[in-house]
Amino acid sequence: MRRINIPLPLVLATILGQYLATTPAGAQEEEVDVAVIVEGRQSNLRDLGAAFKAINDELKKSSPLLPVIQQYARQIDDLAKQQRFWFPPGSGPQPGVDTKAKPEIWTRSDDFGTAQAALTREAATMLQTAEGKDIAAIKQQQRALGKTCEGCHRPFRVEED
Repeated sequence: MRRINIPLPLVLATILGQYLATTPAGAQEEEVDVAVIVEGRQSNLRDLGAAFKAINDELKKSSPLLPVIQQYARQIDDLAKQQRFWFPPGSGPQPGVDTKAKPEIWTRSDDFGTAQAALTREAATMLQTAEGKDIAAIKQQQRALGKTCEGCHRPFRVEED
């Protein structure tokens, strides 16, 4: 059996997402601290970005280490599979909550879901490609994965200053 190290914020976000999916709407508003949801989401997104950067950095080396690339590709794949739990209704921009998530995540939820599915698909392809050990193919897939990230950031994330 393969042991997977999953970051604690991911575990908490997953549990919270499952809770929100099975709790009546009225109870959600009374019992859920939106700041906690946003903090967990941001932590997971930072981990996702750090894993992506680590692969990019490794690919810039003259002799990239495949085990390092594969480790981070697994992390990206694992996080991408969990992202559907990170944006429950009611966790968008509001007073007292610092988030870069645009309201369009919830007002255009079908489009956002499509973008999430694209990330999940590209992350799985990245993992599969990394396990294939072809550095040129890995570089190509990393670029495709990056374009998928950008395709979601532009319409659904507030730009950095």
